[in-house]
Amino acid sequence: MTYLASALSVIVLSSLGSGLLHAAENTCEQTGVNSPLVLHKDWIMMGWEKKKNAPEFIFANKMARYYNLKEPEGIYWDNFAPGEKQLFDNAVIYGANWEGLQAKAESVTHALTEGHSELIGDKVASTTIGFVGTITQKTGAIIPFNGRSQLGWQCDEGEWKIHQELNYAWVVKVQDIAHYYEAMKAGS
Repeated sequence: MTYLASALSVIVLSSLGSGLLHAAENTCEQTGVNSPLVLHKDWIMMGWEKKKNAPEFIFANKMARYYNLKEPEGIYWDNFAPGEKQLFDNAVIYGANWEGLQAKAESVTHALTEGHSELIGDKVASTTIGFVGTITQKTGAIIPFNGRSQLGWQCDEGEWKIHQELNYAWVVKVQDIAHYYEAMKAGS
């Protein structure tokens, strides 16, 4: 009987340990470099940036860190989206929609503004940021804009991925947003 009890104890503890390990593998960071708000800022400041003479922007290559491209279903809306469509239900299609705009741009730059916020749970999170941007087209035209972004994140296999996106931007004058770029350069 003692042998049977010991064997059952080992099996139960092994199962419990395995379950805890599996749960730990599927937990997403709540703070730090891989937390939703930090990722949201990186998403705009690194993901959507284009420096002069940068390689071709391929959404699936550059943005895979932020989107679940294997299960891309979600809601992605942006009033600034190129083309006639602003609402997408697939991240892959949504992202590919931006490739033409990036190809026609000499550079795309951004700076963060204010109003950054986050709500984080174990499996879902919501983040908001304010930002400005400047699209410098290869033709020489400059499009300065101000914007807000809200992202809905889901913890997918231990990584936060965007499954909902709501972005709104409006064209402004260069001088209206210059101070945000100056503050960024100054380290503020």
